[in-house]
Amino acid sequence: MFTAEMARQWIKESAKKIESNKEQLTDLDQALGDGDHGLNMTRGFKAAVEQLNKETDEPGKVLKDVGTSLLSKIGGASGPLYGTLFMKSGNQLDGTKVQLSDLSSSLRVGVDAMKKRGKAEREEKTMIDLLEPVIELMEEKGNELTSDLLIDKAKEALEHVKEYEAKKGRAAYYKEKSKGKQDAGAQSSYYVIESLAAVLDKDGEA
Repeated sequence: MFTAEMARQWIKESAKKIESNKEQLTDLDQALGDGDHGLNMTRGFKAAVEQLNKETDEPGKVLKDVGTSLLSKIGGASGPLYGTLFMKSGNQLDGTKVQLSDLSSSLRVGVDAMKKRGKAEREEKTMIDLLEPVIELMEEKGNELTSDLLIDKAKEALEHVKEYEAKKGRAAYYKEKSKGKQDAGAQSSYYVIESLAAVLDKDGEA
């Protein structure tokens, strides 16, 4: 089961991890991008926590509101992408009784919408390279998903991101030189997935 309270804890945990790793995200983004990813993500998730829907028992509504907050507060390219992920995912979840398999399906819709909005595919050194393999695992395991499996897949995907040549955004200017470096968006996505795993583990669901 994935509850509204778990959704709220997911966002709170994500905000903590992103803030505590703000400097790392900034350093990664300075190497290949604008250098503002750490600051933007910290500001966006802090706002999302402050504006969390504490009244509803529906996880979909929580995630939808988070998407709206992120869309308005995260600057750069990441705001629309993270906003899209949570808004589209939230739209797919109805009612208070949500299974892990439902969450997986909803996140698939969210990631597909991100890909469309960012015109991104796999192996272009973006957050898609982190999120899509994780979603595929979630779809495969359904309600049998464990937090350990989730973390292992996220770590594996994050390592692969470094191998790719950047094809999107400012990072694309570096071409071959981008290989071996980590993408800031993939790294922040890792923290979001790591936070989800922590919440599932704490609740005894995974």
